[in-house]
Amino acid sequence: MTLKPYRGLTLYIYKDPSTRTIRYAELAEYLQEHVPRCGVEVRDEFLTHARKHWGAEPRHLSSSIASARVVDVLECKPVGEPLPGEVAFEERMLLNPDRRVGGVLYEGYMLQSLFQSLIPRDELRYGMLHTILTHRILVTRELGEGRGHARTIILGQPVLISTTGLVEAPALPRDVYVKLQLFKSPDMQQLLLEEERRKLGGRVLSPDDERLTEVVKGYALMGVFYYLFGEAFCGDMRCRLYNAHTHEELVEAQIRSGRLCTTHQQMLDFLKTSPAA
Repeated sequence: MTLKPYRGLTLYIYKDPSTRTIRYAELAEYLQEHVPRCGVEVRDEFLTHARKHWGAEPRHLSSSIASARVVDVLECKPVGEPLPGEVAFEERMLLNPDRRVGGVLYEGYMLQSLFQSLIPRDELRYGMLHTILTHRILVTRELGEGRGHARTIILGQPVLISTTGLVEAPALPRDVYVKLQLFKSPDMQQLLLEEERRKLGGRVLSPDDERLTEVVKGYALMGVFYYLFGEAFCGDMRCRLYNAHTHEELVEAQIRSGRLCTTHQQMLDFLKTSPAA
């Protein structure tokens, strides 16, 4: 169970303005209802908040973010020293947080470490958790994996949830990838993907999907469970904590079920009996 006495949780949620269908008031209400003694504060996009309230300097931020870029997903190593054009690109992104640009990958743990360094120490005390929604595509190469993979979530402090990753990271049905092999042109492959997604309809998530609020509820809970209990994922495909690898699994856990399994619900219920400070 919890490693420390539970006295409540303050959860800071940072918006992704490039994804326009997430209903943040509903997300905050859900988390406050389901996590005992949880207060939720919804804030502006994380880097915008860091510049306005924590004194983060745009040029330094741009260089640091650019250095977390990944060019070769097989190796999944950040570029390190970025080129001037890459820094300038990131600076433009900072000034236009509602702009979504695809195809750029970032090493997830390096970006998480950078973001953590921006948060003031008095907001990193136990009982305070920051959850950042970002359009950036996060990749990591875990121990035992032969290559890097796109991630939907990076657990820890802060939690990073990739709204693009929720759409792009889970696998589509196998026959879609068989069809992709028939085309060499990236443009033709992209057109085919868009057509296949249209045919699949509600079986897969799409950019600005109206169901993203429901999905983010579950992923925010994953971050909470990892923070409080040291675990996040569940083996039950109908539990919101299931680590989905395909769109079919994600839709099953977050949309069709939309619930915690009995074990994980009991863990939250246990917090209700923990004495408050």
